[in-house]
Amino acid sequence: MSKPQKKYIITGAPGTGKTTLINILKNDIPCMDEISRKVIIDEQKHHRNGMPWKDLNRFTDLVFQLTHHELQTSNALICDRSLLDLEAYLTVANNPIPDYLINFPYQETYHKTVFFAPTWFDIYCQDGQRLQEFDYCLKLEKSLLEKYKNKGFEIIILPKNSPEKRIKLILDSIVYFKN
Repeated sequence: MSKPQKKYIITGAPGTGKTTLINILKNDIPCMDEISRKVIIDEQKHHRNGMPWKDLNRFTDLVFQLTHHELQTSNALICDRSLLDLEAYLTVANNPIPDYLINFPYQETYHKTVFFAPTWFDIYCQDGQRLQEFDYCLKLEKSLLEKYKNKGFEIIILPKNSPEKRIKLILDSIVYFKN
């Protein structure tokens, strides 16, 4: 069996436009949806606590299991978030990071280039799966940037601009790195 292709990551705090970008990119490139939102919806539907604002450890375990499986089976080139985001959430909450995240082969799984959607007050909105206040998003953004830099990823900050301009930057960068 061949080794799965490394995935590019689009990451950032909640409400920064990542899912909008993924939904547009899906038309031309295989993309992996955000697992976190799927977990939250399922936990809410079944009246369980596996949400970042309730039981962060359960949430982390569930997201890890589903993401790990998806990474092994998906032909996606781009991911909405990565497992490293879980470390950032746990760090902000002052929770210990489980060994399965500490020992995860990030460099072998993900492409070294990460596209980072910065916090952007003008587009941020809460919804049924995004309950975090904007101030929390700023803390998480700092933790995300630190985690990715410490793991040796090269971060491209996406401009606070239209989805089309952001996508052009992503696609131009991917083409550049593939050559």
